[in-house]
Amino acid sequence: MKILIFGAGAIGSAISYKLCKKGYKTFIVGRKEHIEKIKKDGLEIQGIWGNDLVKNENLIPLEKIEDETEFDFVLITTKTFSNEEAGRTLKERNVRAKLFVSMQNGLGNYETLSKYIFPVASARVIFGSVFENPGKIKITVWGGPILLGFWEEQLEKFKKHLFELAEVLLDSGLETEVVEDIKTPIWEKTIYNCALNPLSAILNATYGQIIENEFSREIAQQVIEEALLVAKSEKINIRDNFTEFFLKNMIPPTKDHISSMIQDLKIRRRTEIDSMCGAIVKYGLNHNIFPKVNFTLWKIIKALEKSDSYRN
Repeated sequence: MKILIFGAGAIGSAISYKLCKKGYKTFIVGRKEHIEKIKKDGLEIQGIWGNDLVKNENLIPLEKIEDETEFDFVLITTKTFSNEEAGRTLKERNVRAKLFVSMQNGLGNYETLSKYIFPVASARVIFGSVFENPGKIKITVWGGPILLGFWEEQLEKFKKHLFELAEVLLDSGLETEVVEDIKTPIWEKTIYNCALNPLSAILNATYGQIIENEFSREIAQQVIEEALLVAKSEKINIRDNFTEFFLKNMIPPTKDHISSMIQDLKIRRRTEIDSMCGAIVKYGLNHNIFPKVNFTLWKIIKALEKSDSYRN
C-alpha cells in the first residue's frame, strides 16, 4: 500500500502521522523547509494525540513529485487556492492512483481538481491541526469522523476503492465513514467555517468565545442564515435545525479552537476565505441572492491579507 499526501501542512501531516505509525508507506509533499526538517529530524506531533516524534522508513518526504508516480491513493490536502496548481502538477507528472481524494476546506474543490485528474472523491475533515514550525504540528481538536463520498453519481463505480481507503484510515486510528451524500456535510462544514473562521481571525477569539459574546454570536447566526438560503437554492439537503445543531453539537467539541486563518494573516499568507464566505457569495449571486454579511466578512479578510497593521 502506497499513499501520497499532496500538501503536507497541518492536516496533511496529521494524517500522514497516523498512516505511517500503522505501517502504511506514506509519501509526503509539502513546503521545502517542512520536508527538509522531516527528512533530517522526523515529524514531531503534540496536542490531544499526545507527544511523539516519528522518524521511520514508512514516512517518506518527497522533494520532487516525479520521484514517485504510482500510488494506491493520493490525498490532496493543499490550501483550496492551490487547486489549479495541484491538479495541473499531478496531471503533468503523470501521477496515477485508484482514487484522488480532496480533503480540503470550502467549496469548489472537486470542480477544479476534476478538470485535471480522475477519479476524484471528496472528504469532510473536521479535526483541528496547527502548523507550529517546520517539522512540527499540534493536534488541537477532534470534531468528528472523516466522511468520504463522491460529488457525482457517475463515480459510484469506484466505490470499492472508497471503502478500501476508509478501512485504511480506520486501521490507522482515524474514525472514517463512507456516505451516500457528501455534498451536505461539506456544505455544513463550510457554513460552520464561514460563521467562525473570519470572526476568529478578526477578533483573535476561540470559537467558544465568539458564541459566548452576544454581538459576535449574532453576526455568526446572520452568516448562517444567508448561507442556508444559498444552500437551499443549490438544492443541498441541509438539516432543518442547522443553527440549533451548530450551537449545541458543532461548537462544544471545538470551542477552544482558534482559526488557523490568524496564522495566515500574521505571516501575510493568503487565506481560504474565497472558498468559504467568498464561495457563498458566488453561489448566492447565481440565484440572485446577495449574502451581505458573508460578503462583508469576505472583504474584511481580503483587506487584512494586504494589511500591515494586523501583524503589528
